[in-house]
Amino acid sequence: MIPSTASFCQKAISKTALSQAARRQISASAAALADVSVEHGRGDWKTFGDPTTYQPGKFQVRTYNKISPDGLKKFPDSQYEIKEGESAANAHAILLRSHKLQESEVPHTVRAIARCGAGTNNVPVARMTELGIPVFNTPGANANAVKELVLAGMFLGSRRVVDGINHMKSLGEQGLARERVEKDKALFGGREIRGKTLAVIGLGHIGAATARDAEQLGMEVVGYDPGLNIENALKLPRSISLKDSIQNAVRDADYI
Repeated sequence: MIPSTASFCQKAISKTALSQAARRQISASAAALADVSVEHGRGDWKTFGDPTTYQPGKFQVRTYNKISPDGLKKFPDSQYEIKEGESAANAHAILLRSHKLQESEVPHTVRAIARCGAGTNNVPVARMTELGIPVFNTPGANANAVKELVLAGMFLGSRRVVDGINHMKSLGEQGLARERVEKDKALFGGREIRGKTLAVIGLGHIGAATARDAEQLGMEVVGYDPGLNIENALKLPRSISLKDSIQNAVRDADYI
């Protein structure tokens, strides 16, 4: 029996309607849940994030520690959603500073981890490599801040600033501060750093910056770095004396 044209068209329309309804249902489900395919080493499965925090069309970034707002501004709100800690249940990336990251804190949705600093010793890099998750660092990003702390430490130690402060606090508690301030300040004169020798072990971003500023302060600078590359060598002060071992670098140093 040959079906009529009307009957054939009716069945075709019904089939199309059912197909469209099915597609709408799938589309609605996809909008509600983050369907993230896992293509790295955690097994051949698909995993879903938390539908209550999922925003279609946005990358979610999980942060640990206090990340600088200036850095986070690099992620436009139209494309990225920044959340702290476990509240980022659909995290595509992790940003952290000193937080000791555990594998259990890395969701299946994560595709990259970035350490906001020079080292990656607080991230299980070997395990993340096995899972296909790249780990990045930001060498030089905090070099100036660390260099300033190094120089501040030299000043504080050389001029016995902290000892003087504690001494004056003690005299103040005894009611003797006004009477003794001129007499006792000679106890904490310390010494100048000009003309002294600074040994810098490691001549990367921080070491090179410290060496340059120490030279400007009138210090003699010696350095040692078995892995010194051309880029960092070009940043060193011309007067620096490079040594072939740590022992030779620190032998005559006043500060290390």
